[in-house]
Amino acid sequence: MVRRQIDLDEETDSLLAQLASDYEGDLGRALADVLHAHASIESFLHEWEEASDSLRRQKERAEAGFQEGRSTPWNEVKRRNKLWTA
Repeated sequence: MVRRQIDLDEETDSLLAQLASDYEGDLGRALADVLHAHASIESFLHEWEEASDSLRRQKERAEAGFQEGRSTPWNEVKRRNKLWTA
């Protein structure tokens, strides 16, 4: 276990004390959970940003495919693939 001395402003100390009440007053556990949550959120945001870029590129490619003359109407797709229903 590591010990650290941390200087907090009054508002932050109050927030930590309120949070610690959810941990039976254990400031160490409260702070540890906050830090782990922060790491998880950072990881999620990083993955989301990567996925967002990929989705944006997919959307741009899909939109480019619908430029005039480059798309096939749905009825034509059904006809070519014998998907007509009675």
